[in-house]
Amino acid sequence: MEVIVYSVKNCKYCKEQKEFLTEKGIEFEERDIYENEEYFQEFKELGGYGTPFTIKKENGIIVSKIRGFNQEKLLDELINDVKSKKGIRRTERL
Repeated sequence: MEVIVYSVKNCKYCKEQKEFLTEKGIEFEERDIYENEEYFQEFKELGGYGTPFTIKKENGIIVSKIRGFNQEKLLDELINDVKSKKGIRRTERL
């Protein structure tokens, strides 16, 4: 799983989301759309219109887009996914 968070430097909700993901142990790549024109173009092409804008990729394919700092959706899409995969890995080792 790859998680990318499109953000801007002075966005309160971007900061809160990054802290939330870090606290939950979710690794992510931050892409500042204000500082990098290429990231801004990606953001627009993906349908972004506000920050934070988060995408989840599986094997290079976008499987989820999360607009805004939506804790419930982040928990469901990212954190529960990590927990279920960790459970599968544990089972495979037995």
